[in-house]
Amino acid sequence: MLSLITLFAFAGIATASQPGLALRNAVFSGVATFNNYGSQVTTVCGPKTGIPGTWGAAAADISPHVSGGLCYSSVDMDQCESQTPKVGYVGPACPKSNCGLCYQVTNEGGYGGLPTGGIGNSIIVQIIDSCPSVSAWNFCKTEVTLDQRCGSLETNQMDIDEGAYVGLTGTNFSNGVPNLVVNIVPILCP
Repeated sequence: MLSLITLFAFAGIATASQPGLALRNAVFSGVATFNNYGSQVTTVCGPKTGIPGTWGAAAADISPHVSGGLCYSSVDMDQCESQTPKVGYVGPACPKSNCGLCYQVTNEGGYGGLPTGGIGNSIIVQIIDSCPSVSAWNFCKTEVTLDQRCGSLETNQMDIDEGAYVGLTGTNFSNGVPNLVVNIVPILCP
């Protein structure tokens, strides 16, 4: 009996020491939006470095299954100048608990039923940033639906480097291409 308890204890330790392993077979539906990480100097997780073969991504801080925790701030529409933050805006502080985690993201179609190619194509993303619902970079975009600006409690949202769009759809990213409905699976990083 003792050996069975010991076995379960070691299994629990092994799972806890490898983030994502316990959820490895879980599949979450969500929305993928796209960001030009090349234009950012740094991210919540620090300098933009990642594992070769992965794309950088940010998880929405209020996503039900892919969040690294809530970012610290509040929505203050006085910080907005039309659809963007005022000059000098400083974003919220965010936890780093999911920095470095990897997910397989699979294209399930264009957001809102819009046509897109590459249905079934998958990529691997590594979390290098957070997409805070309480950031003026998101909440000022009042013309964009909540689930496309990291503002929906019901949506698992990933903001993925726009270079990954071609791997998901077969088309280069450009203004006007649709965001994607995706399946998200936690995996061990390659």
